[in-house]
Amino acid sequence: MSDPNVAAAAPRKPHWSALAVVLLVIGLLILIPSGLCTGIFGIGALYDAVTSSSSEGFSILLEALMFGAIPIAIGAALVYAAFKVRKAG
Repeated sequence: MSDPNVAAAAPRKPHWSALAVVLLVIGLLILIPSGLCTGIFGIGALYDAVTSSSSEGFSILLEALMFGAIPIAIGAALVYAAFKVRKAG
């Protein structure tokens, strides 16, 4: 049976290392402004595409996604890496 003198090894909760915090902060500093900017231009382009008869809104939407997707992807990758770097202490 089990020995009452031996303490059960409980799994420890992951903690944030300095590298994980740095990756998270830098990732959020890239992700939030670029996501908001792309979202604002995207909503404006969709509004222009719906209210206007020209196809200018669609081209603005594609331009916003083309230039905004790269920083959003970099910021999201850094946030993902921060959660992967956390160590069980």
